[in-house]
Amino acid sequence: MIAKMKLIPVKEIVEGNRIVVCEDSIVRGTQLKNFTIKKLWDSGAKEVHIRPSCPPLMFPCRFNLSTRSIHELVARRAIGSLEGQDVKDVSKYIDHKSKEYKKMVEWIAKELEVTTLRYQTVDDMVKAIGLPRGKLCLYCWTGEYPEPVAGKRKEKEKKKNPAVKEKAEAKRKV
Repeated sequence: MIAKMKLIPVKEIVEGNRIVVCEDSIVRGTQLKNFTIKKLWDSGAKEVHIRPSCPPLMFPCRFNLSTRSIHELVARRAIGSLEGQDVKDVSKYIDHKSKEYKKMVEWIAKELEVTTLRYQTVDDMVKAIGLPRGKLCLYCWTGEYPEPVAGKRKEKEKKKNPAVKEKAEAKRKV
């Protein structure tokens, strides 16, 4: 019910105008498409442009239970559709300068039924936050953990995987 009440467009203002929606993020895309965008088109918008304040979400958050699988994420659905299968290495889709990234964004825009879609880049988001990149958890966008978490994960891997432990020891000897 709350999702339906998020946006109540005023037809007299929306009708015949170009509308820009500044969104915090696009996770699944369902609420944005079915409630916000549909209401704007139904109110006579001439164009609907979406500007999320973060990059496309590539991985489910490790600290939150709202998104449990990569298959729920609109960006991963786009990649699956473009590739014809699930892809483990999504680095070419994370790079906002790549042709794959551009195709993914075009797919999402078409899926959402919007005129244009322009995401914030990871670098610009980090700059806007004003903290060093290594202090931020960027896992949802890039798969990168902040430095302390990444260090703890490496330690766990060393304990679990003898090959990782040997590699780490060899690096220390050099």
